Formats: sequence, structure tokens, C-alpha cells
Amino acid sequence: MDVGAVMSCFSGPMFSRYWQHYHQAMSWHRRHRRAYRKALEAAGGPLRWQQRPDGGRRYADLRADDGQDDREESGSEIECDVSNMEISEELRQYFAETERHREELKKQQQMEAEQQDGYVPADQDLHAVSWRRSAAPPSERPGERRAAEMKKLYGKDAPKILAMEAAMQLTFDRNCDLKQPRYWPVIPLKL
Repeated sequence: MDVGAVMSCFSGPMFSRYWQHYHQAMSWHRRHRRAYRKALEAAGGPLRWQQRPDGGRRYADLRADDGQDDREESGSEIECDVSNMEISEELRQYFAETERHREELKKQQQMEAEQQDGYVPADQDLHAVSWRRSAAPPSERPGERRAAEMKKLYGKDAPKILAMEAAMQLTFDRNCDLKQPRYWPVIPLKL
């Protein structure tokens, strides 16, 4: 099969909706590029599609200039003078709200970065990680809050349960010191 036969196959009535959509999309794309180029020229910004220093042009630039632009009506082009533009109160509120959202997003990203610092990589040992310590003395007695919680939960049996937990933790720590196991990696669900 030659190329002409293959291309004639795709120009059949079965593909007409596809080609109609394709031509509409390309028309929109050309209008968008033209408006974007005019906006950049008005702003005095650099143009990406200017001729390259070697004098050559990119294939996409040649395709945009293949004569199909002449079929477009020039009335759809929009020119805007922003020097005398009035800013309404609603627009100011919108800008203020947008700025607040940006600040909130920045704070949230900082908090997520701090949380990410707390993760222990899977290839490191959990006990080998040096925990952050401060030089300041503790603000309350160690274990006081835990003892109050246990008293609230278990009542008069709280000391017995605390002793059982401490014994179990000591056994675990002793076995970790002796055998130095590699822990299963804790991977967050949000990757």
C-alpha cells in the first residue's frame, strides 16, 4: 500500500467528525498563539518563536504560517489597552483572597516539609537516627502527663500497667541492642 491509499482511507466519511474536531482544535491553537504573541509583544517580553540565530525556523513555526491563518477572520483578534483599566472592588477582593490562598499554601507546604523531615528512610536503622534534642530543660517532669493519662484510663491499676509496659519496652530495647534488626519500612500512603 502506498501513502496515498492510506491517506485516502482516513479521509472517508467515518473519520469526518475526527477531522472536523481536529481542524477546530488547530484553529483555536493558532488563534491562541497569535493572541499570546501579541500579548508578549505588548508587554515587551521575549518572543520564543522569533527566528533562530542560525536563520532557520522550527517546523511548528512553518506549520503555523502555511497560509491557513489567512482564512481566519481578523475580527476575532482582541487588542487591549491596560493602562486606563479600572480595578473594581470585587477584583481587589479576588486578588486579596488569592494572596491569602498563596500564603496558606506556602504554610502548608512548609508544614509538610517539616513532617517529611520526621520520616526515617527505609534503609536506615530506626535507633541510628539521632533525634532532635534541645539544650533547654523539660518544661514538666518526664512521665507526669503519661502517668495522669494512665490514672484516668486505668484508675487504681495504673501503676501495675505502667510497670508491665515498661518491662515490655525494656525487653524490646534489649533485644534490639542484641540482634540489631532491620525494621520494615514505613511508607506513607500519600506518595
